[in-house]
Amino acid sequence: MRITAPIIVLALALCAAVFSFLSDDGFSRLNSLAKSLELQQRANARLEENVQALKRQVHGLQNDPRIVEKAARSELGMARSDELVVVFEKKEQARGEDK
Repeated sequence: MRITAPIIVLALALCAAVFSFLSDDGFSRLNSLAKSLELQQRANARLEENVQALKRQVHGLQNDPRIVEKAARSELGMARSDELVVVFEKKEQARGEDK
């Protein structure tokens, strides 16, 4: 009887361990959380790259007048006083119209 008691306790512990791994809060939940963590780390890496690019852009705008001029021209449509800005617009043709 002394040998059967530890075997029964060991068997019950093994059953409890298997059940805990296979239950909803066990191994499958751990696997799901690991995948979620990996996706979040990838998103964080992309955001960190964006932050670094924005920091480079801010540094350029603060320290390089050529970058400021380029931004003013492209984003704000500005020009120097001795320049003439010409804007070409595309005309869209109506569907079914052949020329």
